[in-house]
Amino acid sequence: MISLAWTACSPAPTPPSILLVTLDTLRRDHVGAYGSPLGLTPHLDALAAEGLLHAAAYTTMPTTGPAHLSLFTGLQPHQHGGRRNGEPLLPEFAAREAAALLREHGYTTAAFVSSTLISPSATGLRGFEIYDAPHEPLRASDAVVSQALAWLNVEPRRPVFLWVHLYDAHAPYGSADEKRRTLPVDVSSYGWVDPDRYPGPADRVEMEARYARGVASADAALGRLVAGVRARLEQPPLVIAVADHGESLSEHLGERGYAYDHGKYLDEEGVAIPLLLAGPGVTPGRSTGTASIRDLYTTILEAAGVGDGLARQEQRRDLRRPAEQRRIARIERRRFRSDVPDSVRRHAAAAADGDELVIVAEDGSSPAASDARLAELLRAARELLDARRDHASAERVDPDTREALRALGYVD
Repeated sequence: MISLAWTACSPAPTPPSILLVTLDTLRRDHVGAYGSPLGLTPHLDALAAEGLLHAAAYTTMPTTGPAHLSLFTGLQPHQHGGRRNGEPLLPEFAAREAAALLREHGYTTAAFVSSTLISPSATGLRGFEIYDAPHEPLRASDAVVSQALAWLNVEPRRPVFLWVHLYDAHAPYGSADEKRRTLPVDVSSYGWVDPDRYPGPADRVEMEARYARGVASADAALGRLVAGVRARLEQPPLVIAVADHGESLSEHLGERGYAYDHGKYLDEEGVAIPLLLAGPGVTPGRSTGTASIRDLYTTILEAAGVGDGLARQEQRRDLRRPAEQRRIARIERRRFRSDVPDSVRRHAAAAADGDELVIVAEDGSSPAASDARLAELLRAARELLDARRDHASAERVDPDTREALRALGYVD
C-alpha cells in the first residue's frame, strides 16, 4: 500500500527537450545514409546510424516558407495560407502552432534561423519566445549555431524546444564566403536559365560541386549543433533533422531550360526529403512507410506529451516509430502570379505513396492517367488540386520581405 501511494503521488516524468534542425534545399540523394557515395554528410549519417531513417518522406510543397508552416501546423499549404514564400500563417491557426502549444505546456521555445525568408514577419509564427532572424537576407550557419548555443548556455529552464534553420545548400551555391560574394543572386544562373549558360559538362559539374560544398557545410553545422546541445542538456534530447524540400540540379536543363532551383515543378528530386530522428522514444532502424513533413507536427506534440492522441485524430503518424504502410502523401506546387507563363504551370499537385509519384497539371491531366495501378494516387492529386483552387487568397507578402526574396533569387 505504501508503494502504491508513493507511485500515485510521484511526479510525472519530464518530457524530453526537442532539437529540430531544418536543412534548406537538401536533396535526399546527397545524404550518405540514403545511399550517396559522395561522403558529404557524416553527421547526418551518424544520426541515422543511432536513430530512425525515413526512406519515403515527402514535403508538402517544394518551397521554404509553406513547407515550414506545414511542419509547424500539420496543415497543407492551401489550408494554413502560406502558399508562397513570405505569406505568413493565417491568424486563425496561431493557437495550433506547435511552439505555442509546447510553450503552454512548460517548454522554453526558441528559433534561430539563417534567412529573412523565414523571419517572424515572413512566417507569422508567434509561438517562439525567442525568434532570432537576420536583418540581412542571409547569415552563415556557423553564426546561427553559435547564437543558438550561446542562448542555451544562459537559459536555465527545461525542457526546451529549439529550432535551428540552416540555409547552406540553397542558392547561391557554395561556401559561406561564396554565398556572401554572390548575393544578390544572379537569377540568370538559377531557375529558368538559358542552357547555353552551361554549354558543357564541366560547367554543370562545377555548379553541382558548389551545391555539394553547401551540403557539406550544412552537415558540419549540424554536427557542431547536435554535439553542443547534447553537452548542454542533462538529459538526451529528441533530435529531428529534416529538409524542407529538395532541389533540381541539371536533370531538366535540356528539356525545360530549368536547373538549380525548386518550387516550379514537383519532380522527385524536389519533393523527396531526408528525414531522421534520434533520441528518447525513437525506435532505431529504417522506416519504409510513407511519411510527410506534416507528420512532424504530430510527432513533436506526442513526444512532448501534449498530442492527446493527435495521430489517431488526424490520421497522421508519430515518426519516432518505423512503419511499413504505404500511405498517400499529398504535395502542392506554390501559387504563381497571374502573369507567370502557362508553360510554368505544368505541375500543379501531386500524390506519392513511397513507390510511385503522380503529378497532375492545372487542368487535371496527367501522363500517368492511363495507368490503372495509379488510380488512387491520381484521385488524391486531383482532389488536392480542387481544394487548392477553392482556397484562393490575395497576396500577403510585405514589402521588406519581398525585397529580401528578390535578393535570394525569388522573382515570381
